[in-house]
Amino acid sequence: MEDAVGNAVGDAPIDSRWDDDTFLDELRAQTDVTADETVAALVRDGGVAAVNRIFATLRADDRELPADAPAPLRDFIAATEAPLPDLDFDRLQRGGDVFLRHGFSAAIVLLLDSLPQGYSAPCLSRLLTISDDLGTHPYKRLMGVLQLLVDISQARAFTPGGRATVQAQKMRLLHAGVRLQAHRFRPDYQRRFGLPVNHEDMLATSMGFSWLVISGLRTLGASLRPEEEEDLYYLWYGFSRMMGIHPPGRPDDDHYVPRTVAEAEIFYDAYARRQYAAAEDNPDGVMLSRVNLKMVEDLLPRWTRWLGLGILPRLVMTRLLGEDGMERVGIPAVTGHRFLGGGLGLVLRTCQRLTDDCPGHLAERLGRLAFQEMIDVSRGGEVTFCVPVNLEELHSLA
Repeated sequence: MEDAVGNAVGDAPIDSRWDDDTFLDELRAQTDVTADETVAALVRDGGVAAVNRIFATLRADDRELPADAPAPLRDFIAATEAPLPDLDFDRLQRGGDVFLRHGFSAAIVLLLDSLPQGYSAPCLSRLLTISDDLGTHPYKRLMGVLQLLVDISQARAFTPGGRATVQAQKMRLLHAGVRLQAHRFRPDYQRRFGLPVNHEDMLATSMGFSWLVISGLRTLGASLRPEEEEDLYYLWYGFSRMMGIHPPGRPDDDHYVPRTVAEAEIFYDAYARRQYAAAEDNPDGVMLSRVNLKMVEDLLPRWTRWLGLGILPRLVMTRLLGEDGMERVGIPAVTGHRFLGGGLGLVLRTCQRLTDDCPGHLAERLGRLAFQEMIDVSRGGEVTFCVPVNLEELHSLA
């Protein structure tokens, strides 16, 4: 079946705009105007220091901002705290449960597929290296990412004052601060790549936590059920919209976010075609990918290296990225080792079956507790955010 917007799969039409360069150029020419105006007002009024102090203490479910909160921050919070009226909260919760239930498998894909794929785009890696702390302390960044994943997977996360709502508000202002700093520390960036942290790049980052995880699990032979894939993707569909990826002045309009897994795949294929670069044209991405792989290798227990399994992370990375992808990030591919690769697939499939058979929400609770314990041990508690207006604050975010 086919209709005006493209080819249909089952009853769901696939929108053709997701590989349309004209439409994607439109996304690339836009940023989060509401957040940019808020940060500009805070900088002009000298209120950024107060905001960062509030961010250090503001937690989900706080009902009141401190009395000394600057007016631009109050206005921003008021304008962005209402839930989007068309979101399905049951599906959001199911998506969070899918991630927490299959967190181990998802984390492997995030580390060895999603992150290096993102680094393959110099428009992303060039910004990520403004602060060289990302190259020297990758584990800290990983824990920040993990905190976000845990937060948006919580029950009632998308309600006013919920964890997803608060994290989206903080990150929108953080991104606005990064855009300010990009003009200072990467003066050639806009000429080469367009506006920093634009809608296309933000959407691609969301796809890294959703579509690339789904695709990577398929590649490793540990696929989620189709309904689980759609629910996991829907979680990031909702969060992407809360992050300000929408047409100017129309926060309820989802025109800028793919609605289904099939549309997400089309968008990301187009993004890779448009933005990925060869290793020689992307030295920042090569450096970040190598540091990321070294971090994963160091996370392996020492006994695994004694048994000759130290090659496993690079083997899995090769399987996920393919030889062309490995060449793009400047890391030698590993060929052969079918026994190890097949063994990993068996382990992941076994984990899937065990968690699927867990009673009630036990697996989700265990996943949430395990991840939060990792974050607390490595970071000394919940990860905080700030609006970066100088290089020191960018260092703290890495």
